[in-house]
Amino acid sequence: MDRQNKKKRKSVRLWPATLVCFLVAALVIAVGYIILSIFRDYGFLDFIDSVVGNLIGVFGGFCVFDILYNKLTKEEETRETSTQIARTLMGEPEVLDAFSEQDKKAFLNATLESLLKDEDAVDMLTTNIDKYYDSAKGARIRKVFDYTINLEPQLPIEYIDNKFPEVEKYYLIDEELKFLVKYLSKKDENYTRETVCIGFAYDKKCLDGGLLETGKDADFSRCIFNEDLVITPEARKFINSVPADEIKEVINTLFMPVLRIDNSEDDEDNTLMEVERKETGLILKFKLDYNHSNDVSEHFVSLYFKMPRLWNSIFEVTLVDPTKEPHIKLKYKSGMDVTMYSYLNKETEANTGACIKRAGLYDIAIKGEWIYPKSGVLFHIKKEEKTS
Repeated sequence: MDRQNKKKRKSVRLWPATLVCFLVAALVIAVGYIILSIFRDYGFLDFIDSVVGNLIGVFGGFCVFDILYNKLTKEEETRETSTQIARTLMGEPEVLDAFSEQDKKAFLNATLESLLKDEDAVDMLTTNIDKYYDSAKGARIRKVFDYTINLEPQLPIEYIDNKFPEVEKYYLIDEELKFLVKYLSKKDENYTRETVCIGFAYDKKCLDGGLLETGKDADFSRCIFNEDLVITPEARKFINSVPADEIKEVINTLFMPVLRIDNSEDDEDNTLMEVERKETGLILKFKLDYNHSNDVSEHFVSLYFKMPRLWNSIFEVTLVDPTKEPHIKLKYKSGMDVTMYSYLNKETEANTGACIKRAGLYDIAIKGEWIYPKSGVLFHIKKEEKTS
């Protein structure tokens, strides 16, 4: 009702000024003629000649005023309408659903330009935001990321029993990772396949290459988690020499992988189902009992495993998705020398209390912040030098 009343009042205010002028002029002529004809001997033609001559000069001004008034009024009405639409869009996001994707992007670009006043910054932001539109393939965020790494200076007896070569060259990494993943595109194939995979690449270079490739060669892009497995060529030969009917048991014994997603609580369903050996690494496959349809866009993942790693190497924790409040904890034993290098976008110095360091522990907890890819932490791990 209020909107209708406003429109009625506007329509009354916006009557053309020229029409009003003509009505006033006609009334003046009629009244004037009647008065003059009564009190003076004044002919109608004489009256028209004198009055119209004066009105012609006045009408010019009225016409100019009418044109400007209508133009300014329409522009003001247009601006007011645009402002009301913008406020509605910003205050009620569901209204945007009535617009096309192209219109939504145009509105977003215009908003950013108004805020930033910098075309380069807007171009940078919109290019990155493009990845996270619903039409993007595989766009994900993580709202929980809790990563605990325990380091042991020696490999356990199982490696010796299975004749793993040159055990003295390695230390053991024991990892437990929990994260809540939400894929924005509603169609993340890594979580909707019949099997769920985690990957172990033989070096960082082949891991990065595998993630960047597409098609049948994209071994590690099919995995929900990837780790670089830094071992010697002799250790690779050992893994490849294990008979096909024994490789699952050997990897289960050495790596002890356990994967859970959502409600997959039965331990028998969470253990390794198949090991796929590749020239560039290993793909571990699990078949889990959870809802992996396209209708579900959020999953809680819990992953545990162990693996060997060569001394004097770099262990990297990389955030490949935008992550809210990541917590990374690395614990190590005496006899190990560990140095941390952070490339999180919240450095230790810039975020007081973000990193706790003491003997045998690095504890990094970012509070109230989103951390964007690719960022993370490097740990250089070597044997502690003995002092004489």
